[in-house]
Amino acid sequence: MPIPAWIKNAMEEFERLFVNYTLTLYGFLPFKTPQINNLQTELTKVSSGALMAEIYDRLSLKIKCQNSIITAAEFRTKECAEINSQKLYTYSTHDLTVVSLFAGLGFKSFLFEKYSMPAFGSTVTIELWKHSETNDKNNNQLLSEQNYYIKIYYYKNFYVKNPINLAEMLKPECTEKGCPFMYLKKRAELLRPQPDWKGMCSDRVPPTPTPTTTIRV
Repeated sequence: MPIPAWIKNAMEEFERLFVNYTLTLYGFLPFKTPQINNLQTELTKVSSGALMAEIYDRLSLKIKCQNSIITAAEFRTKECAEINSQKLYTYSTHDLTVVSLFAGLGFKSFLFEKYSMPAFGSTVTIELWKHSETNDKNNNQLLSEQNYYIKIYYYKNFYVKNPINLAEMLKPECTEKGCPFMYLKKRAELLRPQPDWKGMCSDRVPPTPTPTTTIRV
């Protein structure tokens, strides 16, 4: 059906309203409540915690399975066999999931060029890289993870050829080259649902007592 003319004139205003609503809903705008000192972090845990934990756990397993800190028997397990053969792992999402990922990664906004929601076909890529001068032999898991870093790129639509390098926007912890893998771990552990997703969502804040009024007759 044809689009009414008045809608076309209101679209820009509506999009700005929706962007501002999303900025607030996903915790990009800091504010406090009487019950929770840092509601911004709590909102990010709900929107991004499970996804950030899943991404970190998957890449951490990739590092573990590719290094000598595991035994030959462990290397042959189904878990390691599957992830060692993976060069690419994708998540099919909507624009709000992309927004939540930006929040989880620690960006202060998801508005990098245009004041709008992520476009159709936009893509975030997180690449796992290893420092070439390191040697993992006889290292423990923590030291092994410290030998890696990630690069973060954003393709703003499905036809763009040159993505935006987002890691440099997370300074000082990240640089133009990328972010330490331990930065990803820090974000994941900060937002990971505790004790788990179901347990976190079942936790209720005690209601604020309602003032009562006594009327004498």
